[in-house]
Amino acid sequence: MPLIKVLHIHTLPIISGSGLNTYLTMKGMNRGTYRSELACSPGGKLIDLVERAGMKVIPFRNLVQPLHPLKDALVLMELTRFLKKERYQVVHTHNSKAGFVGRLAARLAGVPVAVHTVHGFAFHDREPPWRRALFRNVERLASRWCDRMIFISQPLIDWALAERIVDRRKVLKIYSGIELEHFNPVPDEQKRSLRKKWGIREDGAVIGIVSKLWDGKGHELLIRAFQGVKEEINEAVLVIVGEGYLHRELSHLVQRLGLNGAVIFTGFQMDVSRVIATFDVAVLPSLFEGMGRVLLEAMAMEKPVVASRVGGIPDIVHDGVNGILVSPGNVQELKANLIKTLRNPGMAREMGKRGRRRINDEFSADTMVKSIGRVYRELLDQKGINGEA
Repeated sequence: MPLIKVLHIHTLPIISGSGLNTYLTMKGMNRGTYRSELACSPGGKLIDLVERAGMKVIPFRNLVQPLHPLKDALVLMELTRFLKKERYQVVHTHNSKAGFVGRLAARLAGVPVAVHTVHGFAFHDREPPWRRALFRNVERLASRWCDRMIFISQPLIDWALAERIVDRRKVLKIYSGIELEHFNPVPDEQKRSLRKKWGIREDGAVIGIVSKLWDGKGHELLIRAFQGVKEEINEAVLVIVGEGYLHRELSHLVQRLGLNGAVIFTGFQMDVSRVIATFDVAVLPSLFEGMGRVLLEAMAMEKPVVASRVGGIPDIVHDGVNGILVSPGNVQELKANLIKTLRNPGMAREMGKRGRRRINDEFSADTMVKSIGRVYRELLDQKGINGEA
């Protein structure tokens, strides 16, 4: 049977939660039935990852993240022309910008099936009112140009329905899966060995965050909270994993607060499980978040987690059970709960074990891929499409 051609459209080709979701979906689908390709802006480690897996990347230089009327109009025309020429059977878009221009281009080009994954919304309460109103209306409009909308957590669905973003009949929940086989608890001796590699004392109290260094992830307030932790727990260390435009600003903040040597920036790490293994507690103090897949990875490795009570995080972290939820932006609350977790190792171990039990097949990459495959197949069957035209 001819292959079904699928084009995924993702704005920035970076290793992020939505980027890994896209990559794992493409890789999992690329097994005999589908031919997955990626359209994105040029440059970035996600492109390397996709190409190493033997899949094609088509760069569009006008596909940029910020609002840019000229480039947005140009990329819409370019995508529409490209889709008409290449005749994909499925277009699958991700995130707000790619979701808007990608769904509209698919509609204009007559692509039979369009699916959009919501990893979060741009009209959160940290945006000024005019931008919230604009993005809310843009999302309402774009929802008309696709057949299904996949949400990665229940709170995102609730939010979308409350804001009248989408017809309930188009809504599906499919968790953003992780490769469970790569995230397992490690014995203490391996943990000590990995700490040695990073220059961390074996008996250090290690707090860790894995996230792109962007606004909204809460790195600044985490560093300020860590200053208070360090005053009470002298052996505390903060490990910051990831890269992004805030690196220099965060490094300067560490220096100003006198935390040199206690805060380690590892940069981007492909094998993130080896860094998570060094943590005593994983933290994600986001100001807004679709789900926080890194929390799944930490929980799979039996790490207790402290995270903000925002977006889809409460869907996976149950406060006081497998982790602790804190108010977004509250430095003192974050500090107090990090200290509480570090000073109560028995509680931390129990939370870690409960977190591991929470991670089941529902959160696996294979389950995610199979669920998305069923969505494609249902929509293709409805339209009488079997393969390449």
